[in-house]
Amino acid sequence: MSEFEIFEVELEDVYRYRLSYGGQSAYFHGLQNKTLVASRCSGCGFVWLPLRPICSKCYEPAHEYPLDGKGEVLTVVMLPETPEHLKHLGGRVASALVRPDGADTCIKAFVVTDTEELAYGTRVDARYLSEIRTIGDFYFVPDGRT
Repeated sequence: MSEFEIFEVELEDVYRYRLSYGGQSAYFHGLQNKTLVASRCSGCGFVWLPLRPICSKCYEPAHEYPLDGKGEVLTVVMLPETPEHLKHLGGRVASALVRPDGADTCIKAFVVTDTEELAYGTRVDARYLSEIRTIGDFYFVPDGRT
């Protein structure tokens, strides 16, 4: 055997640990409580969603600022087919940029609708998944859809 013949085996090593979202924790607690929690800068008043503890415009501290979950579609692309992992949402799915009311930023989110198209300016309401694990565990529906 030469010194360049390396003996390798494949091992599986599983680690279980708790992950902290740190300064973003209030956002995730908000999702669990069916609320979008943004942050409002104490210096310039800019409202960020998802929240951030320090304002990226003026670097002053920002504080939790709950929103009502309503918003407006800024741009949208209807998915040609609903992906398997989203079929439980029960409708056509669009990928959209939504500006929540009261926020100065927009967020990329899914919009679930019963229509073939979704227009710029469509008013939407947030809906929340039963188990919150990631930043995207909510979606929007057009106003009036249950």
